Amino acid sequence: MRIIVLFTVISLFFSSCSTFKMIKLLKNGSVEQATFKTEIPFEMRLGLVIIPVTINGKTYDFLVDTGAPNLCTKELAAELKLETIVSQKAGDSQGVKEELDFVEMPPMYLNGVCFKETGAAVADLNRSEVLACLNADGIIGANLMKEAVWEIDYERKIITISEKRSSFVIPDSAIHLPFSPALSSTPRVNITYNGVEDKYVTFDTGSNGYFTSSKDVHDAIKSKSPSLKEAKSYGSSGSGLYGAGAIDTNYTSRVDSTRLGDLTIQNNVVTFEKGSRTLGTKFLQNYRVIIDWSVNEILLIPVNPFKHSTHESFGFSPFISENKLIVSDIFINSEASKKGLQLGTQILAVNGIDYRTLSTDQWCSIIQNGFVPEEQKTLKMLVLINNQEVEIELTKVDLVNW
Repeated sequence: MRIIVLFTVISLFFSSCSTFKMIKLLKNGSVEQATFKTEIPFEMRLGLVIIPVTINGKTYDFLVDTGAPNLCTKELAAELKLETIVSQKAGDSQGVKEELDFVEMPPMYLNGVCFKETGAAVADLNRSEVLACLNADGIIGANLMKEAVWEIDYERKIITISEKRSSFVIPDSAIHLPFSPALSSTPRVNITYNGVEDKYVTFDTGSNGYFTSSKDVHDAIKSKSPSLKEAKSYGSSGSGLYGAGAIDTNYTSRVDSTRLGDLTIQNNVVTFEKGSRTLGTKFLQNYRVIIDWSVNEILLIPVNPFKHSTHESFGFSPFISENKLIVSDIFINSEASKKGLQLGTQILAVNGIDYRTLSTDQWCSIIQNGFVPEEQKTLKMLVLINNQEVEIELTKVDLVNW
């Protein structure tokens, strides 16, 4: 099974009447304390960082997402009685654009450190079949994060925030990665694949993937490297704020050289598809990450060796549709496609677990853990093909190196 990618990045589209209010709202914000340093334990849900945030004496769960501005759910906005300051069209990671209300959040306390007067979007996170599984009350976004220096220690599951960079221990092995902030303060970095530069890639702690780029970059790489090892799929494997992405052709390719800042990675598997270009947590969790908006620089301090030169998969991705589990993305010429799986094929059972009527808990478990443990190489499925129940067995293979 191909890993479902989760994106929460929001792009803003300005019209003349709302530009000033929106810019002011996103640029606002400050920290009440002049000096501070605090450690915040976090938990991982779906490969993403969730921290406790206290508002009006009550604690809520927020996703830490550099790829988005602050966001609160409609339920939380109603509970806090927040008033809309401006409404603005915003696009999610899959390119879908809709109008959102924006508000000013009351003081938000992160382990005693008070962030105040920060703007936030108001959205229905339950609308996304993937984001709903986070059970989060909102997003701590880049427009709040910019007011401090942040360290994310994925190994210890600790976030440390301080007003100054000198609060952190930075070894000589640190990789320096400059970034250009978007209007929402989201860090954007440049990545070079086989000599082809991909500019303004979202440095995204709200994506649980590896490296994702565009099909234009893929085509440029392919023209320079015709023998590029890759697998081609068709469908949708991503989900944004407004739900699943559109059906399209996607590529999973093994790139000889990936360069970002001081770091060069050899034989790195990259996904090329329509939607946001991101650097996600499956890469970041191998480092201690320090983000410093005062000098627009990210430091990556190696913790575990990063290697992603293969793409083992059963040849398809699942998704939920009307309480049914269906095939949403299929690799062309994979064993799965040869045995009859197509887009929309209903999955009735996997390894004896019944999915005829898919519960929310079952769906969230699939996103979190997959159908089988990572080390398991086979699975048995009961699927519906031409109105007939068909049992098939699939073997996990490395699709980019077979």
